[in-house]
Amino acid sequence: MNENSGIYIAGNAHVQADAMAAGSHAQANSRKIDRRQYGDVRTRLDDLLTELRATEVRHPELRAAIEAAEQAGRELAADEPDPGRVMGFLSALGAGVSGLSTLAAAVAAIEESVRALLQ
Repeated sequence: MNENSGIYIAGNAHVQADAMAAGSHAQANSRKIDRRQYGDVRTRLDDLLTELRATEVRHPELRAAIEAAEQAGRELAADEPDPGRVMGFLSALGAGVSGLSTLAAAVAAIEESVRALLQ
């Protein structure tokens, strides 16, 4: 049986990495996207957020979805947006609007746009 002890760093070392892997067949991937590339995504998310807030009066259960959309917006506005975090917030947003087909379709389109940027 192979043993993987991970990565050991000692002494006065400093490591700064977006992705790091160790061991047999290890892989690490990292993708950074300049926040300017998220412009269209941010615009559509803002439009969706406006619609969610207007719909919340009739559907108070959308509160969690609104919070997820706000978190996604804050991440997209960061100097270096983390695509994984953005997708996580969009996933939570999608789950929160799954009962409302128009909103769910809008979230799915935004998710697809983020995935396309990661290609």
